[in-house]
Amino acid sequence: MRNILKYTLIFVLLLSTLSGCEDELLEQANPNAVTTDSFWKTAEDFDKATNALYSSLQFASVSGQGLVKNMVRSDLAGSEGWYPDVKYSNLIWNDASDNVVQRWSELYIGVYRANQILYYIQDVTFLTELEKESIIAQTRFLRGLNYFWLIQSYNQAIIHDVLPIEVADMHKPLSTREEVVSTMIIPDLTYAYDHLPKKWADNGDKGRFTWGAAAAMLGKTYLYEKDWTNAAMYFKEVIDAADNDGLYALVPNYMDNFTIENEFNSESILEVAYSDNYKEGASGARTDDLGTTPGSEGTSIASSFASITGAGGYNTCLPTYWLQELFVAGDSIDLNNPVNAGMRYSQRTFASIAVEFGDGDYYQAPLTPTATEKSKANFSYGQGSKVKKWTSWYYKDSEDTSTGARSGINFRHIRLADVYLMYAEAVLEKDGNTTEALKYIEKVRTRAGVLSLQHYMDNNGGMIPVLDKSRFANGLVQHDLVALTTESLLHHLRMVERPLELAFEGHRWYDLVRWGIIANTFTERKAEEDLIKALLLDPVTSVMLGAKFFPLYLNQRVRPDWVKPAANYNSSVHDYYPIPSIEVQSNREL
Repeated sequence: MRNILKYTLIFVLLLSTLSGCEDELLEQANPNAVTTDSFWKTAEDFDKATNALYSSLQFASVSGQGLVKNMVRSDLAGSEGWYPDVKYSNLIWNDASDNVVQRWSELYIGVYRANQILYYIQDVTFLTELEKESIIAQTRFLRGLNYFWLIQSYNQAIIHDVLPIEVADMHKPLSTREEVVSTMIIPDLTYAYDHLPKKWADNGDKGRFTWGAAAAMLGKTYLYEKDWTNAAMYFKEVIDAADNDGLYALVPNYMDNFTIENEFNSESILEVAYSDNYKEGASGARTDDLGTTPGSEGTSIASSFASITGAGGYNTCLPTYWLQELFVAGDSIDLNNPVNAGMRYSQRTFASIAVEFGDGDYYQAPLTPTATEKSKANFSYGQGSKVKKWTSWYYKDSEDTSTGARSGINFRHIRLADVYLMYAEAVLEKDGNTTEALKYIEKVRTRAGVLSLQHYMDNNGGMIPVLDKSRFANGLVQHDLVALTTESLLHHLRMVERPLELAFEGHRWYDLVRWGIIANTFTERKAEEDLIKALLLDPVTSVMLGAKFFPLYLNQRVRPDWVKPAANYNSSVHDYYPIPSIEVQSNREL
């Protein structure tokens, strides 16, 4: 995949970014630009075009910092009132908000690049049929993937299935979710599924799209459309390829999914490559393809999470108290599992969030201050934990301010653990097969080094704990217990396993939307927040009372994460972004 990162091809895009230009402007020739008369003439040109296709995945709203806006909308993260991202936490964005516009535009850049390749490859004679087939399969996978993300973000999209040649070709009406799925996503992913290799022969091609990525995305598409049978079928094919062919495997160390040293490992199914080779780029651009000058190949997602300075950094995205308690009090470790030697909290907690009195160091300093050394986590003013995923906490002493906290850590969109959990969900929804679902949930829990659900059942008369209900807020000595049923296991999968295993990996908001549980979830979180305030704050002065208490260890205040989201949420307004105003204004068909 690093070979892919060596090339960048700048394409002129006109589609929202594409539209709004006058005809005469489009007719002017740029003598310095790559043109269709000079390009698409050699196999190397198509290599460069394919590499540019992959580089579109590096865009901020696709795999980088823009994903934070999605994270803070969910029940896993929030933002402080003085940061711009709070408008996403509080559900007060509009059709001109930065991420609303950026995600639409950047996903369509990928679509446009794909359509360029598909258009110009049609009559090529200097490539073999197998070479053409390979390029087309990669291209259609990316196009299908981007349309999947478009309908999860906007619930509708404009179908561009061919390259726009005339300005009029850019103006098209919106298509429904169902039309996009049946016309674009399923056909494109199916072609990729039929023609992509299970493995690329050359190690330099690590990171290219594979059969497994196409199968997983087909399963995910069917899962989101509630076609449980097809979803389960495609997920099981990936699982069988892992079990029978050794194609995939959970890495023994959960942390290996979030480091530079273990990229494209056995668990990775769809991964976006970044590099910490800090080129100056276009005005310090963090990623490729901004303007007309290549930028760095780094991602700036860490700047939203990390300790930029010794004072604690930006921290525009903070774990919610609910998630923090779920990690430290709900993800109980199995003391008989050797991965937990010397650990207080689970492997998932260690890799995902920094908490006071937690395990290990944070940016080469203790999580809790000592007599001789300060902490860099800065657990103050109601900030009980920090996000660690996608940051350089484990090998640097601070994020690099001179590069905008750029990181070379790859972003993993699909891991085998996610496929296990989606498969478990599909079989539960399809026929209520708790035995089959439990088998794959337990695989994920065992790798994380936490107590198995079977352990809980063996010790509680066949019942499992309700780990997502706050013991602290509700004054519970032990977690409530429920019988293992299809419904209770689905609840566990949704509210315990997926948030713990996949926190800050970009799935949670879409999960909550497709399950239709945002209103109830936000109401429950707000009620627990009020209970925490009643426990920790003076009822008259709202001043924090007493010492810090497990599992939150808060001081100075209780952060008001849920006051506005719980009051503002309206499914018809907030489940999906509006179509960006720039598209509506420039597209004559809207």
